[in-house]
Amino acid sequence: MIQGILTFQFKINQKETGEIEPEFEPNQLIFREDKYDEENFSELLAQNDIFAIFYQHTTGLSRVKYSYSNFYEGRLKETPYQVISYFKQVADGTQYLAISIFELDDEIEIFEDLIKTMGTRLDTIFDKLTRARNSKQLSLIENITIRLKNEIKFTIFQVDRLSNLDKLQKAALIYNSADRLKILEVLRETPISKKEVKDILEKMTSIVNVDILLQPFLELNIIRRDWIKGEKNKNTGELTHQGEYLFLVKDLMLARIPNESLLNHFKETNNELLPLYRQKVIDFFSNYDPYTQPLEEIKKLASILLNPDVYDFFVLMRHNHYPLDKIPKIFSEFAVTEILLDDLKKLNIITEVIDKNDRKWICLLTDIKPLIVFPEYLLPKIRAAYKNQETDGGITYEIAKKALSLLEITYPEKVEF
Repeated sequence: MIQGILTFQFKINQKETGEIEPEFEPNQLIFREDKYDEENFSELLAQNDIFAIFYQHTTGLSRVKYSYSNFYEGRLKETPYQVISYFKQVADGTQYLAISIFELDDEIEIFEDLIKTMGTRLDTIFDKLTRARNSKQLSLIENITIRLKNEIKFTIFQVDRLSNLDKLQKAALIYNSADRLKILEVLRETPISKKEVKDILEKMTSIVNVDILLQPFLELNIIRRDWIKGEKNKNTGELTHQGEYLFLVKDLMLARIPNESLLNHFKETNNELLPLYRQKVIDFFSNYDPYTQPLEEIKKLASILLNPDVYDFFVLMRHNHYPLDKIPKIFSEFAVTEILLDDLKKLNIITEVIDKNDRKWICLLTDIKPLIVFPEYLLPKIRAAYKNQETDGGITYEIAKKALSLLEITYPEKVEF
């Protein structure tokens, strides 16, 4: 859960004696809870941590003479939080920080796009704020400060929306994360210990929280976790293969399906758009195979499902169709409807149908549904891994027995969406 977004301007404050007193002067500090304010925000973000974040942004910046911005992600040292921060240096050298503070167990990677979108808008806001302050235009400073405050509040609102995911979006989390895709890739080959998974992922990224990464798999009943009692090595007597293991019991992909709700609605109402829309559906699905669709396409589908504005529109369009000139205003105030629609058209999520009066209608061409399959392909792989247990990737009798048992037990289970 996001705790707040805090913005500061960095100032040197040089005294007449030549000494300097660097400080971060607060601009707008917006908290999710009322218990924090400008007086006690150090409970969330200590001064030393602000300087440490600033250092990460500005290392090597002395050579940059013009406008510059970047982002940083990391954990705080003095308080138990993690951050995504945005740094901006305007053309005259004035420097700003916008620090978004999250709980340690938050999956901040799903909020990266929202924070980076906010950063794009803060580029303009900080430029205008600097010019207004330099020219001492008080009324303009006040207006820009209000805009900054509203921008931060809106971003917190968007983050909150994205924090409450439904099952479809939890499935999208798997395909929107390189780490989770790696877990899925490994488990499609063999059961594996949690420790080995952590070792594999640490080669991809330095900070790994396996429990957080496993959450959508567990919530969707895609994997099982179980403790395996180790076996003693016959030659050394050493206990090996003991610990918590992960077992894939269902496989998952994001697949497109026809939008039956809209097709049925057109049939029931004898809508003139039915033959045109139905032909577009036939044309698309006659060349579509969920089992051969490129991984990059599935990743794009996952990405749109995790965009709050796009997802709200996607859900709305399952049961409705609208003329292009009367698209419902459900998008946020910062979303550009034309761009969002264009992106959805390129991905063949929506399509345009033109009626006899040459009026364009927007319809959902393809619905998206997680396709859950029993991983039968694992059976020969488990047997082969057991037969080669002395080699890399081999598994013991206990691991193989547990894997086959879990597949048998979970075979009848259904995952509903």
